[in-house]
Amino acid sequence: MKKLFSIFYLFLFPVMLMAQTAVKKPQPSMRMIGRADSSQKAIYLRWASANAQAWKTNNKYGFILERYTVIRNKQMLAQPEKMVLTPAPLKPAVLEEWETLAKLDGNAAVIAQALYGSDFDVSVNEKGAAKIMAQSQELEQRFSFSLYAADNSFEGAMLAGWGYVDKNVKPDEKYLYRLKPAAPAHLLKPDSVGVFISPLEFEPLPAVQELIAQFGNKGVLLSWDIQMLSQYYASYYVERSEDGGANFTKLNGLPVSNFDDRTGKQTRMYLMDSLRENGKEYQYRVLGVNPLGQTGPASPIIKGMGKELLSAVPNIRKAFVDNKSMLQVNWIFDEKFNNTIRGFVLKRASNINGPYELFSDTLTASLRHTTLKKELAASNYFTISAIAKEGEGSTSFPVLVQPEDSTPPAIPVNVKAIIDTNGVVTISWDKNHERDLMGYKVFRAQKKGEELVPLVDSVYYGNSFKDTLSLKMLNKRSYYAVTALDQRFNQSEKSVLVEVKKPEVIPPSPAVITRFKVEGNAVMLNWICSSDSDVVSHTVIRKMAGDTSQPVELISFAGRSLSTFTDKELTSGKTYNYYVVAKSEGGLTTPSEELKVATVANAANASSQFTKMYAYVQPDKRRIEITWDHNMQQIVEYQVYRAELGKQLALWKVLPAAQMGIYDNNVQPNTEYQYGVMAVFSSGSFSSMKTVSAKY
Repeated sequence: MKKLFSIFYLFLFPVMLMAQTAVKKPQPSMRMIGRADSSQKAIYLRWASANAQAWKTNNKYGFILERYTVIRNKQMLAQPEKMVLTPAPLKPAVLEEWETLAKLDGNAAVIAQALYGSDFDVSVNEKGAAKIMAQSQELEQRFSFSLYAADNSFEGAMLAGWGYVDKNVKPDEKYLYRLKPAAPAHLLKPDSVGVFISPLEFEPLPAVQELIAQFGNKGVLLSWDIQMLSQYYASYYVERSEDGGANFTKLNGLPVSNFDDRTGKQTRMYLMDSLRENGKEYQYRVLGVNPLGQTGPASPIIKGMGKELLSAVPNIRKAFVDNKSMLQVNWIFDEKFNNTIRGFVLKRASNINGPYELFSDTLTASLRHTTLKKELAASNYFTISAIAKEGEGSTSFPVLVQPEDSTPPAIPVNVKAIIDTNGVVTISWDKNHERDLMGYKVFRAQKKGEELVPLVDSVYYGNSFKDTLSLKMLNKRSYYAVTALDQRFNQSEKSVLVEVKKPEVIPPSPAVITRFKVEGNAVMLNWICSSDSDVVSHTVIRKMAGDTSQPVELISFAGRSLSTFTDKELTSGKTYNYYVVAKSEGGLTTPSEELKVATVANAANASSQFTKMYAYVQPDKRRIEITWDHNMQQIVEYQVYRAELGKQLALWKVLPAAQMGIYDNNVQPNTEYQYGVMAVFSSGSFSSMKTVSAKY
């Protein structure tokens, strides 16, 4: 085995640097990740021991993997369903089982070498303390090499007992996978790790971003962002095409990794590739590899040609905008090459990949600093280029400069809002002209003075927006305003409020007839007008009961200016219906409920009247006696009315024809009362009313 796997030592040598980095902080003995398959029919699991000693112990005793079904059909189970996925602890396969895979997969061969190789010597012939240190370093090397190789070979990881594929899963369930070591507690502190995941939680792997290529003399320096993808990828494949992108091949056939990041602050990966000739186009792309050995989508292709370059390349060390809004740029360049260049130029782009445009005049070759006063965007990428006297110059890597900006854009102007008959509102405004403008926010309120609410959660990029209002809601108007935002999210003040009046589909609320009074052949009506603010008029209408002729409009008045009306010269003994119609600005009308009123049927002659009526105050008996007299015949009953003076008379008592008086026992001191009496004849007609008043 030692001879079989020695070919991989050179490539994986940087792992030794990582393995020798001292880590003293307490840490768990295992780590674990899970990923749902795109088919939603499997879940992939990978785990690793956290240190070399735990790795050695776990390889000997293995791991126990359990699954708990926690959720089914979006419902939490009262009791999770437990399943042991590894009846026997998962351990590395025996050496013979590695032979086939190791010949096909170099990473699997590295894992087998780390597990079963006769030695992993860092040095030879040490004795005493040196030998103990060498053995410790050997264990660290086995541990580090195997973990890196397992990250690039999931089949190798599963054969080593460090991975598992659960294919017995259901899309409507969510599982908690729990991993624990099978080692005795006295050898390894009891510990466990878990992953909570559903088959539906598949997430496509992201493509590598910000791939940059700097072509030089028969060489290219590639770099790409790794900070944003650190949670997805541990390694990367770099592929090259020499036939215009028709075919791509992996550089060296192996992935590359970032082993020298002791500070944890490195954000980009760098790789140098040599080119066979200048002037020929080469294309490159990068693909990430996750710890399950899965390859993500390719990055955008970047291409270029090798070219004769200055052997010295400028490098921007510092670029910023000072408190006087001046751009300050410092760079370095080997002074030995000053006589080979004509000077420097500063270039700017809004995107890291360009295009870059000239931002400065030619700067003299001896300069290493410049100050410029020019308008900048929210994000600016700068390069400094050395202009060669002969041949191709050289250009630095881009540097991002973002000036501080607390000034909001101008307030949007000429805001208009138009509504159609379906309630669709089109809001438009003039475009702002700021270079760093990002977009707008549109606000709405249902009532004037109400807090404006944004209609979009983020930013709206156009200058025309559509909103839909419910025409059935009671508010008649809505109000809109617009603000502008720049790329630093500075927001302008709100624009002038614009009002939209809805097309009317809801008629106004009705008026309510509250009271009426019949006095001979006249009817007095009282009502409460419609409460709607857009009512333009009310009309009082009368129609004869049972009559199909056109109703009579008695009076029409604007707004809510009237609340009473007396209808005179009616026919006695007839029944009339009254109602009040409210009319809105949009021409919609609503009638009140009809009021049925009967006028009094008067007796046929003047003799049908009372001759006398008296009211006697009797303080000793705390009452008022009311009596009357007449010469009328065929009386059926008397209707007696009562009220405090100044108030409307209301029917109080109905008395038989033989009773010519009544006592009022419900009286209050210092109160004046008014009484009235009418006779009802056998024909159904009424006499005129006789009234009297008395103060108790």
